[in-house]
Amino acid sequence: MLNNYKTIGILLLAAVILILAVSPVQAAVSGFVARDNDGTYYKYPYKELLDSYALKILGEPSSLYDDYAEKEVYALKDSVNGYIDYQDVLDRFAEAMALGESFDLDSYTESDRAKKAEMPPEIKLARVNDGSLQYSSIRTLSDNPLPDFDPPGRQTPIVGAAGASVEQAQKWAKQNDAHQRLIDIAPEYWSYGEKTGLRPEVLYVQAAHASGFGHFSNGVDPDFNNWAGILRAERNEDSPDNYERFDSPEEGVRAHFNHMIAYVGLKPIGEPHSRYQVVYAQPWAGSVINVDDLSGKWASDENYHIRILYLLDQLKNTVVEDKREKEEKEPAEEKAPDRELAEAKQVAVDVSEVTVLHLRAGPSTDHDILDRLVRGTVLEVVESKGQWLEVITPGKKEGWVHGDYVRPIDLTENPFKERKVVIDPGHGGIDSGAIGITGLLEKEVTLDVAEKLQKMLEEAGASVIMTREGDRSTSNRTRVEVANDSGADVFVSIHANAYSNPESNGTETFYCSNNSNRDASRYLAQQLQRELISELQCRDRGVKTRSFYVLKETEMPSALVELAFLTNKEEEELLRTAEARVGSAEALFKGLEAYFRKYR
Repeated sequence: MLNNYKTIGILLLAAVILILAVSPVQAAVSGFVARDNDGTYYKYPYKELLDSYALKILGEPSSLYDDYAEKEVYALKDSVNGYIDYQDVLDRFAEAMALGESFDLDSYTESDRAKKAEMPPEIKLARVNDGSLQYSSIRTLSDNPLPDFDPPGRQTPIVGAAGASVEQAQKWAKQNDAHQRLIDIAPEYWSYGEKTGLRPEVLYVQAAHASGFGHFSNGVDPDFNNWAGILRAERNEDSPDNYERFDSPEEGVRAHFNHMIAYVGLKPIGEPHSRYQVVYAQPWAGSVINVDDLSGKWASDENYHIRILYLLDQLKNTVVEDKREKEEKEPAEEKAPDRELAEAKQVAVDVSEVTVLHLRAGPSTDHDILDRLVRGTVLEVVESKGQWLEVITPGKKEGWVHGDYVRPIDLTENPFKERKVVIDPGHGGIDSGAIGITGLLEKEVTLDVAEKLQKMLEEAGASVIMTREGDRSTSNRTRVEVANDSGADVFVSIHANAYSNPESNGTETFYCSNNSNRDASRYLAQQLQRELISELQCRDRGVKTRSFYVLKETEMPSALVELAFLTNKEEEELLRTAEARVGSAEALFKGLEAYFRKYR
């Protein structure tokens, strides 16, 4: 037994590595933090440091360990408790030796007894790449079990369009020292976000939280492909055998989305996993619509939503230099302004390779981001400066956008001139469609809104083809044939929603991604959804893709709208009113106007 405390400290510098070398594969400690004389902190990944230490013993070059050994060890990185004070570990190790007891490092760092180390917001990650030692900046705040963070003043919806890009997500993950598997899976999250209408960034930060940023040091084997830590339907206690297993990383993403779908009340994608049925049977299933509602349901922890909102805030504020940013940074004097753009009174946001266009406080990327504008947003131009335009948004925000991501529009032109629109009032005749909780029939609502929209379009100069006139039965095949035979420019199917849970609510719009009109159909759906949400003020359930027959088989850009839920008391009352029906028709008219101004 050693009694010299200083000797213990010296020996443990290398001994900790040896302790971990014989620890289980799912070791809790994943890295070491050391600081130099200048007060800069460096993190060294455990496995890489162990390999470098082995080279040192063999007399081989070991730049990573040599760099680590020159500094003062400050903390250990634990997958459960974050950064643990190294001096505290020395004390506990010495105490165990003095008492003749064994010391389990992993168990201690995961316990409530372990003392947290105070960390700066960012530290340097040390790694060897192509034989040379390299440093990169990573964040440390996400390791705080309960961050010092003020949640947004309003609730954060789970359903809706993506509010961040894949590139932001991947850079955010890298900054948090994520495993490459989590970085690589990000595009699948955005793909399923588009398919389901769930916001992919919400589920991606959940995956990062549940999987320890892809390191899976929480007892779930990486081979399970279980990004969300989904438990099996039948279990007795927490153990790896009690977690769902999925055949591939992509299947794990689909299961994660289906799991959340049971919470928010949507239809699953494909065959759901067994645990889905357990959640679906809960009395609150279908009513969890905001991140704020997840605590106590997705996780028993009352502060779970704070952690997710904190990580979400980090991700959304991660700045990436994508194609748009690179072109924005070109000095104005090096590129002559476009005459048509400089003289335009109105422009529309026209982004495709990036999710949103940044509205900035000034004419360069050095200025703060004031807002993120989606494709199709019409902006009023105040003035121009080189390739930058000062604009006013529909919400009356003033700022600057880069001219390469907007296009001039002429609001004096009639976008409906020589246009042909097919309007499809859902259901009819013996097919009543959904029936409201007090008896309102879907077929009545859809026909009324369709007829009002027909009148507006015809008065604006468009030709309108109705798939059904009056209250008569019409098959989906007939609806498609009417549309295709007409040679129309666009097809809009009008419906009202229903679900077994009376709390389910909101507006959603669908398009089909399995035909040649995918891009135009998606844009059409986005414009219709945006205007309906603005008019009806219902919950935004987002734009989603489904292979409905009337969308898949029509030969022109097509979209299907679900105005609101007849099975929801408040929304059935809304759809009974003439104001809501006129408003719905006006919203669809405005959405079509925005579509035709783009696809003129």
